[in-house]
Amino acid sequence: MSLFSPAQQWWRALTATQRKCGLSLVVAGSLLASAGAVLLQPPEIEDLSDENRHELPKLKALWKQGNVVVLVRHLERCDKEDYPCLEGTDGITARSVPAGQSLAESFSRLGLSTTDIYNSPLTRTAQTEKIVFNDTGVDQDWLYQCRETMLSDAIARKKPGKNLVLVTHSSCISEFEEALGYDSETPEYGASLFFSTVDEPGSLGVLGFLDVEDWTNALGSPTPEVASRSTRIHAASQPVQP
Repeated sequence: MSLFSPAQQWWRALTATQRKCGLSLVVAGSLLASAGAVLLQPPEIEDLSDENRHELPKLKALWKQGNVVVLVRHLERCDKEDYPCLEGTDGITARSVPAGQSLAESFSRLGLSTTDIYNSPLTRTAQTEKIVFNDTGVDQDWLYQCRETMLSDAIARKKPGKNLVLVTHSSCISEFEEALGYDSETPEYGASLFFSTVDEPGSLGVLGFLDVEDWTNALGSPTPEVASRSTRIHAASQPVQP
């Protein structure tokens, strides 16, 4: 009775050359499988201050035309951090207000005269919208009740010749990305993701994202006029002390 299995007997019967060829085929097959898995992985949205910097002129031109959709994640969530809250434990941290002021300066540089602004009505997104956009946004339940219709809901509210800013949550941003065939890491607090209108119905083009600290690197320093306007917005956003 043989001590070896049929497979082992077959392998022992092969010549050294045949064994080498067999091992090479196994290795090649494994490499191809790994490469296939990488190719099938959805792409990530890229950084407009780094690898996607070449898209900045296009973004600025599209913004002037009113052909941009922006998703903004709320500022730092207080109930997830060990820092004082701005107002209410379900809102943002007090220390995130300067980041919001910086974001207000950044959007002022782009210009908001032809922009519709919507926000989730939850406290953290409402506070973020008030700091960044001076409480000009409109509450929209669909910006926190994230569903598979997130993309189509946004496109339905995009008016010709007007940019659209949506202040929302990381889970909603993920739904939005997935509908466009992307899968990025969770965006940082205050991150802005930029998309452009396209001819294809029910879709958007992807331009890239900017974290709060990268706007100056991407767009340059604000003018004194813009900085002064944002300071007034910041002051108006502070809670009244009893």
